[in-house]
Amino acid sequence: MKYPIGLLILIVGIYAITDLAIKTRYTRKRLKPSKNKKSINKIN
Repeated sequence: MKYPIGLLILIVGIYAITDLAIKTRYTRKRLKPSKNKKSINKIN
């Protein structure tokens, strides 16, 4: 019973990391065209 649980955790971990990487890449592409740093600071 150890192996299926470990495999499930591994798959969920890989999915979470790739999902995070895709999200950060998408937000970087979206923020890149606006070169004004002031607009980014207003959001934060």
